[in-house]
Amino acid sequence: MNLKNKIFPLLFGLLLATTCQAEFVFKNDRWQVKENTTSDVTPASDLPRVLELMNRASAAMAEERYSRAIDLWDELAEKQHGKEAEAVALLNRARVHILRGQFEPAEKEDLDEIFKRHSNYVNFGEVIEVTFDVANRLAAGERPHLGGWMPWFKDRLHALSVYEKVIKNAPNGPLADKALIRMARLANAEGRTEETANALERIISDYPNSKFAPEALERLAKMRSEESLGADWDQAKMMAAADHWRTLINQFPNDPRAKEAREQIKILMDRAARARLNLAKFYWFKRNNPEAAKLMANASRSLAPNSEAAREAEKLLIDIQSFPNPPVSLADRILGPYPRPSSNTELKPKVVGDEMDELGFRKESPAGTSTKNP
Repeated sequence: MNLKNKIFPLLFGLLLATTCQAEFVFKNDRWQVKENTTSDVTPASDLPRVLELMNRASAAMAEERYSRAIDLWDELAEKQHGKEAEAVALLNRARVHILRGQFEPAEKEDLDEIFKRHSNYVNFGEVIEVTFDVANRLAAGERPHLGGWMPWFKDRLHALSVYEKVIKNAPNGPLADKALIRMARLANAEGRTEETANALERIISDYPNSKFAPEALERLAKMRSEESLGADWDQAKMMAAADHWRTLINQFPNDPRAKEAREQIKILMDRAARARLNLAKFYWFKRNNPEAAKLMANASRSLAPNSEAAREAEKLLIDIQSFPNPPVSLADRILGPYPRPSSNTELKPKVVGDEMDELGFRKESPAGTSTKNP
């Protein structure tokens, strides 16, 4: 058999397997096997019984006889363990549990079981949607009910782990980025800074084209700027915040947040420049070090040339050039001025001996001569 004859039967078999994948559909208030698919019910003679159980369970749900519906879906799941019908039963049982306020059973007894055994379930997208619904209800503060009737304590933060299941089981699905932004909003509302930042950073890195990316950049930029204690402290957070605002402008120039981003960058860069200016003033007024002061003042001007801090730095540079010594403070009058550091020229190595050069190395003797005395 040549290669052509080998490939075509294989492709035909794969196509046939895909076409014949079992799929149960609910149509005209009745369950049936979708046309052009084959049920995986074993033995095949049990198919009418399986469909009848599905119909009775769905009818009980429609009539709001939830306990009866759960019993029927339980029976179907047990009899069709590992089959497509079990996935149908678990998904619909989760829906009934949600209607009864039983969020934990819906999550752990139904949806988690589908994730474990039915990742190729034809309606897996619906499983993700139901999981997302559970997370939204928890995040909104809906009160769970034990046994479907006894009100229990709210647990909004548990929604974070349920959202995580949406992302883990469908990272490329339409709800992944939406789950992340809702995680960020919830964690922020509950004062969970680390979880908030983590969710926002994941949107930016994993879903850069998401419609929630501008919001993530805005929230993360504001978080980073709020973490800074001011111009007298480390400015790494300020610079990170400015970078997030710049990313927002570059990638989403038409977003309404872009205008705010430009204003925020000016504020942040002025604060970062003022940090250098404060260091320049410290070296000049407190440490009598004009070289270090000029270095920091120039850094302030370079960082934000059009800022108020840069204009102050320019004035300070003029003062340093105009006056050889800083103003005398009360402490200087009592204790004397702070010793000025030595200049670079004063630190130049000196000649150590006739046999040493300026850097302290032994001089090389001309060829055929000796440095020793005769």
